[in-house]
Amino acid sequence: MYVQERMFGIETEYAVTGVAKDGASPDREPMVHRLIEKARDRIPSLPDLNRGLFFGNGSRFYVDCGHHPELATPECTNPWDVVRYVLAGEQMLYEIAAELERDDRNLSLKLFKCNVDYSGSGTTWGCHESYLHRADQLLLSRQIVPHLVTRIIYTGAGGFESLSPGLKFTLSPRVQSLAAVRSGNSTGNRGIFHTKDEPLSQAGFHRLHLICGESLCSETAMWLKVATTALVVAMTEAGVCLVDESIELRDPLCAMRQITARPQARVAVGLPRLRLSTALAIQRHYLACAETHLRDSFMPPWAEEACRQWRAILDRLEEGPEAVRGTLDWAMKFALYRDYAQRRGFLWERVQQWTSVHARLRNKLGLAKHSDSSVPLSVLLGPKSPVRAEVTSLAPYLRENGLEWEEFEEFLRLRQQLFEIDTRFGQLGPDSVFATLDQQGVLDHHFAGVDAIEVAINEPPVIGRARVRGEFIKKVWEQNDYYLCDWSGVFAPDDLRQLDLSDPFTSEEVWRQSDPQFADQWLTSARLNRLLGRVNTEPGAVATGS
Repeated sequence: MYVQERMFGIETEYAVTGVAKDGASPDREPMVHRLIEKARDRIPSLPDLNRGLFFGNGSRFYVDCGHHPELATPECTNPWDVVRYVLAGEQMLYEIAAELERDDRNLSLKLFKCNVDYSGSGTTWGCHESYLHRADQLLLSRQIVPHLVTRIIYTGAGGFESLSPGLKFTLSPRVQSLAAVRSGNSTGNRGIFHTKDEPLSQAGFHRLHLICGESLCSETAMWLKVATTALVVAMTEAGVCLVDESIELRDPLCAMRQITARPQARVAVGLPRLRLSTALAIQRHYLACAETHLRDSFMPPWAEEACRQWRAILDRLEEGPEAVRGTLDWAMKFALYRDYAQRRGFLWERVQQWTSVHARLRNKLGLAKHSDSSVPLSVLLGPKSPVRAEVTSLAPYLRENGLEWEEFEEFLRLRQQLFEIDTRFGQLGPDSVFATLDQQGVLDHHFAGVDAIEVAINEPPVIGRARVRGEFIKKVWEQNDYYLCDWSGVFAPDDLRQLDLSDPFTSEEVWRQSDPQFADQWLTSARLNRLLGRVNTEPGAVATGS
């Protein structure tokens, strides 16, 4: 059995930093919980089971492990709504943070949709996707992995390998945090295909939860990421055979790393029996399957537009990075960073040469138990250098490429500057690098139909349980009635009734007595919320993203 309407959503983890104007560094944990408190005070909402909030527009806001804020869109039935609610949520978060700054004149608070941390911590922030389906999980895994591996040519956020020496540009910084093809872990040993299946719905539905994607700024890239993946899920659910020897990857993780290493779509990847293909060719295979079944009853009403946009972006990628430099995140960044380096006297080829030098030095310094940042250049090149032999052995390479050691410090400064620019690219609000480029009119990422952002801040989607939940939240918020929210229901602790939202496509407000096996959990959460009188401010988990 299948459903024609598809349902999906995005959960975005945001990095947060606060700087006190008197020079102090505020502790992140209470600062993040102040965001939740401020949201609770100014936005129609109800608490959830874990002291987060469900908003009246259907989305959920909470503090995830690592003390970072996370915002989940409502359940959406078309890709326009997904992008619309991501943008609406970010506007809400920016305004909440700005209000906290007005309340505390000593605080400067910034939120970022980063994907990796460049401090050396290894932290990565996730942008997770959820797709409702009724397919067999093993079959879905086989059918979708080649798509997830190769869609990076238009869904990659771009940036640098955060744990690598020098400046290694990558189409997808998140990929270096993936360690398996399939895995149920989201904070370590992450997989391309996440095997977790928490349906949050009535029996018969499953939820594909993807953690391999990234936070994006481009409306077009966000739209394509959800639309193309939802079509692959729909075809798998309907029994269409998508994967054959022409696209089944010999080593998906290796292929993913090969694709991300070069800013173009024609990188060769391995297939069985030593054959090769490209990310572009594999994506065209999936597109051809979708176009073949375009008129079938299981395809969503927006499938034709999805195929048209899918083909258009693949055709542009065929021309090379310059053809998409204003449209896709990774191409915007590659052009920006290459131009920035050149203005500071570094052609991109020279950046790669110094990256090779940096890698060799860091490797030797590591063996000598030094970090590359702990040894000044004067010592590194001097008679007491801890890696004097390696410095000497690099001399022919430097001469051959016209490099001088005096330039190395400039390269290291450029490296730090580009890391900072990459972080500020995804800063929420009008001061981000991305917003500045957009305001200057040099980008063409906007997607027709992604509009009414202000409406989405206050109103839930038209179809599905998010509307029922959101309308109820707005109705009771000012009445001070006490309820607890979950994706599958709203609970009234005082009389043990539950607004049943187990059907994701429900359109009516239907109440029933709560299931006894869940009543104790709901009551415990309700008592804790009442005792605290606000969202949880107790210490959380270790500081890591997912």
